[in-house]
Amino acid sequence: MAWSAGQQLQRGKYTIEKELGSGRFGITYLARDRTSQRCVVKTLSDTLLNQLTPAELNRLQDKLWQEAVKLAQCKHPHIVRVKDSFKEGQQVCLVMEYIQGQDLTHANRLTEKEALRYIRQIGSALMVVHENNLVHRDVRPANIMMRQGKREAVLIDFGLAVGFDHPLTTINPTTADGFTPLELYHVDAERGAYTDVYSLAATLYQLLTGEKPPSVRDRSLARAKLKPPQDVNPKMSDRTNQAILRGMALAPEERPQTMQEWLDLLGVVPQIPQPWRRWDLTMWLTIIGTIAGILSMIAGFLALKPPSAPPPETTPEITPTSQPIQPETQ
Repeated sequence: MAWSAGQQLQRGKYTIEKELGSGRFGITYLARDRTSQRCVVKTLSDTLLNQLTPAELNRLQDKLWQEAVKLAQCKHPHIVRVKDSFKEGQQVCLVMEYIQGQDLTHANRLTEKEALRYIRQIGSALMVVHENNLVHRDVRPANIMMRQGKREAVLIDFGLAVGFDHPLTTINPTTADGFTPLELYHVDAERGAYTDVYSLAATLYQLLTGEKPPSVRDRSLARAKLKPPQDVNPKMSDRTNQAILRGMALAPEERPQTMQEWLDLLGVVPQIPQPWRRWDLTMWLTIIGTIAGILSMIAGFLALKPPSAPPPETTPEITPTSQPIQPETQ
């Protein structure tokens, strides 16, 4: 059942403030933890749960726990942070950081430089997702948040049913849009990094043209054609135009197979986070202080150590010789 404002989860660890949104598979809530810090709680919708058999429900819950562990391992400044996961009754829940700001649906037609900045950030984030054997499957402007007061894009809304192949979690013609690749319409179709390549390329299409691209269903049935984005925005470079068209190829095998390949086509260098850069100043001061303390202890120990006694003097032993000592020549 849907939770209302004031509902407490995990014996008061989280308190629901309001519902943020709902989709075919899940519901998203704004909540606060015991420290009054805001967070987002995602759980599956009753509509989905009520249509699953007990065996399917158990399989889905097992899959969700596995996905939650993998998502928590996806550390990147442009991926929403997973803070917790738990089970409330029959509901599996994910707790994520709350990001203040607006999503990219509010962005009007952007300059190529600005759009590529955000695509670089999200493309780099998706490379980390793919390295953890996950596929987002729902990359779109609405699932990319802009941090308030910053030019930083953050990938959000990892679907709870993202890895559960079932007719109920498969895209159908009534739920199709311009960001969904063809393979997500079929339960048995393979998914991979190329799935997210399509969606991110479609996102770039909209950012640069201000128009949503046609759905792959309409394109595959010849009801619509993908207009080259450069026809809509002549200021776009040929390179970016071609990269978008390659990334939005209908057949998965005709797209770049990895996010790195597609970013290379764009001429964009991915943003790979350095672990040491994520350490804050306090961490560095702690390390430096510890090293200084150790060196000070060593110096103090050496200063207190009594000097060792000098070795006893020895008298050189003179060995008699039968030959007279010759004077040194000048």
